[in-house]
Amino acid sequence: MSFSVQVTPDLVALEPGATTPISIVVVNKGTEADRFEMEIDGIDAEWKAVPVGVFGVDAGETHSEKVFFKPPRASESLAGNYPFVVRLRSLVSGESKTVQGVAQVKPFHHLSMEVDPKKGFISPTRKQNVFDVTLVNLGNTEHTLQLLGNDPEDACAYEFDQEQVTIGAGQQRDVELVADPVKKPIFASGRLIGFTVTGRSVSTPSVGVSAQAQLEQRPLVTPTSIAVLVLLGLLFSAWFLMMPKPPTITFGVTPQKAMRGDTVTINWNAEHAKRIVIRAGDQEIYDGTELQKQMAYQVTTPGVIRFVAEASDGERKHEETQQVTVGTPAPIPPPQITSLDANPKRVKLGEPFVMKYSLSDSVSEAVLEPTGEAIDRVLNEREITPTRSGEIKYTLVAKNSAGEVARKSFTVFVRDESDARILDFHPSAKVVPANDGHVTLTWQVVNAVRLEIKVEGSRTDVVTPTTGSQDYVITGKTTFTLTATDSKGRKATAQTTVTMEPPAVPSSTGITSTATGTEAGGAGTETTGGTAGATTTTGGTATTGTATGTGTTGGHR
Repeated sequence: MSFSVQVTPDLVALEPGATTPISIVVVNKGTEADRFEMEIDGIDAEWKAVPVGVFGVDAGETHSEKVFFKPPRASESLAGNYPFVVRLRSLVSGESKTVQGVAQVKPFHHLSMEVDPKKGFISPTRKQNVFDVTLVNLGNTEHTLQLLGNDPEDACAYEFDQEQVTIGAGQQRDVELVADPVKKPIFASGRLIGFTVTGRSVSTPSVGVSAQAQLEQRPLVTPTSIAVLVLLGLLFSAWFLMMPKPPTITFGVTPQKAMRGDTVTINWNAEHAKRIVIRAGDQEIYDGTELQKQMAYQVTTPGVIRFVAEASDGERKHEETQQVTVGTPAPIPPPQITSLDANPKRVKLGEPFVMKYSLSDSVSEAVLEPTGEAIDRVLNEREITPTRSGEIKYTLVAKNSAGEVARKSFTVFVRDESDARILDFHPSAKVVPANDGHVTLTWQVVNAVRLEIKVEGSRTDVVTPTTGSQDYVITGKTTFTLTATDSKGRKATAQTTVTMEPPAVPSSTGITSTATGTEAGGAGTETTGGTAGATTTTGGTATTGTATGTGTTGGHR
């Protein structure tokens, strides 16, 4: 047996998050069909998919198998070259060969930035103008970022504790930023300064990230603010002393668009209330005293549902309303198993077969019974190795998101055969002379640990369990049975039968004569010659006969 293997292409460019196929080409240079077991080393198990791990190649044929690489689009899939090795082993001869390839993961960039707090302030008596800038590299390459801060009016100066930050793939870095107004008046109107923080890659200028924040500049005091504060204080005091506080409620329903059967979330926050009532249309769904609560509600009727929240203190009440539009979801098609087959349908115990299948787009999950294996509806092929012998019925169960089920079955016949194989068992002759009786048995066996020859009606001989021959002497028709036993005690048998020629019949030499006779009356029989000839006279009627032969003349009258 001889074979060769090749990876096409040997340099595979991989886009993170995308599936890339490669071809493993095997050439069987031998004169017999072979089966090969394929393994791939050097690539993360989660990155590769090998639909068919064991396959067969006929003698002299070239066979190609597909293998799929899919590194996840995540920072763990670092850009660079990943050498891998494809190892192929013949299951017949045990010969193993390897071939190398390189998987080249392409870079992708994904940077994010957040500024905390979103709004700071600064005043003559107090300031909160220190911001934390959080940088996250969600790509698969390292970047060194140049940090800058700016605003449209150049009203602030920006100082980073690090102006350049190196951040590896999947890493997070925090940088402190101080935003300080250029001018700081004591008496003036307040103003809000919006600024932008930008980080740009030094090595790849096209890659950048930015975030925005605000800085409120507050003066110590303004005449307008003093007057407003005094007036508001007077009004508030008068209202507070003269008026009791009425019940209030803040009410919300999310989402405001849903499908029939979906669940919406209702939440409220009430003050100065003794009773809370929530209604959905004409149905009262809550009546209690909890001022703060969140609850779930399933919408079952299409159309517009009006939700009402009412807070009351026994005399006064306050209502808030929300509306939710409920639609009818499109019907879910039933699941369908459009095709299902197994190849081959008769296998040896321990050998796999390939289940080929196709499922409709409405199938959300599929399971193979009785194994309980989850079936990927995208690959359309699955290699299965039976664990017992006999007739096994497999059923593919497909479900859609509505819980509807479709089933389809096939049957595989599994035979528990011996690993021992009798390649040849024959005698030197099927028929031997009667005066000799000698016969030589020749055999060729593989994978056997014990080999026996049973001679019919005689004995049993233990012989070499590989290739050999042995002489026997027979006295009549004899059946020989060859039994090969493998390491697990399973047996394979072959028979052959040898016969003997019958013994020769002795021959004699007599007189060649011709007799003719005519006789009347009486009864009698006369035979002349050793082969044929008779004259018979019965009851007075004479019959004339002629006989010619070599032998002994005899007769009976």
